Amino acid sequence: MAVFYVKDSVFYLVYTYVPMVLGIGVGAALAGFSPLGVLRLGATMFLTFMLGMGLSFAVSAASARSRVAGAAASMGLLAVVVLVYPLGVLQPHQILLPLGYWVDGSLAWPLSSAAMAVGLAAAGALLMKERFEAQQRRYTDSLLGVEGRLGVLGGLRSLVAKEWLELARSGSLAPAVGGYTLQLLAVYFISWLFETGLGVQLGFNVIFYSAFVGFMGVMTYSSLTSVEHNEYLNVLPVRVDSLVRAKLAVYFILTSGVTAGYVVLIGFLRGEMHLVLPGLIVAACTSVFVVAVTAYLTGLWTNTMFFGAGTILRFALMVVPLLTFIEVGAMILPFMTGLATVMIVGASAMGLLASALLFLRLGRRWGRASFSYVSTGA
Repeated sequence: MAVFYVKDSVFYLVYTYVPMVLGIGVGAALAGFSPLGVLRLGATMFLTFMLGMGLSFAVSAASARSRVAGAAASMGLLAVVVLVYPLGVLQPHQILLPLGYWVDGSLAWPLSSAAMAVGLAAAGALLMKERFEAQQRRYTDSLLGVEGRLGVLGGLRSLVAKEWLELARSGSLAPAVGGYTLQLLAVYFISWLFETGLGVQLGFNVIFYSAFVGFMGVMTYSSLTSVEHNEYLNVLPVRVDSLVRAKLAVYFILTSGVTAGYVVLIGFLRGEMHLVLPGLIVAACTSVFVVAVTAYLTGLWTNTMFFGAGTILRFALMVVPLLTFIEVGAMILPFMTGLATVMIVGASAMGLLASALLFLRLGRRWGRASFSYVSTGA
């Protein structure tokens, strides 16, 4: 576990933080900021990430060893959060130690952060408990029972019921919803960290956050396609495009409530409740559009086909321009309301139209495909 943890850390450093620092460095150079300051920012952000990763690892390992220990660790974390907000007993930099460097410039903060990150990782590796026993569970829901509650889906209800049961019985239901929720909250947390911790006012509004919803949904759809292998369906009267539509139906069932709650929460936290309704519309449009592109390009093999350079390039060319258009409109909304509204509404409508066309073409794209593995070059 310790070796795996180190490899995972190097992966995130090389594939996330190094490109991010290089990108920020280019922008900083054009804006006249110091390259040394960019390196400091990247280093402190990576240390913050490693603290969170180590803490998550340690708490998970404690939970695997003892439910009581896991619950105690979780309650302790909650108590610390409450002491920061709303009680205000502790300052954010006293918990997120790398943030302290930006408060007083002392090197003691990053050094103590590194030591704590190593300590948490070591604690997680030592607490990890190996399990050899096979767990057994009983489920009361049946395929016919779930299918009977999905009459509104018409002929697709049998496949949707099958997908729902597989998701629930594999234990993937809660991780799928929880992972999607945490990704959305992480977007807001990062901007909050910049605004509160670094004093950098980003000016993001509800519309801006709403446009991120669709992009975050890619990983959730990907997780739905990896619950189990589907090769056995080759001998049944089922087509790949039908199963893709069933997985899309499950995706929308899982994410719709979380998406709506997230937009309402952002509106409440930022005092922008008047933007919640348009935010919900933008979130719905971007969510439908991005998952339509993902399903059209990758079908049932998102986890493998996304490693193909051609797929990634096509995805970027289809998704990035439209989302960028909406985000720019959200940024200029307070200053150029008319133009921003036209940009946001126009891009959202274009996304819905493109989604409808992609959904209609799913049969042509995947109708004759086999349920067997599709290579990244397909």
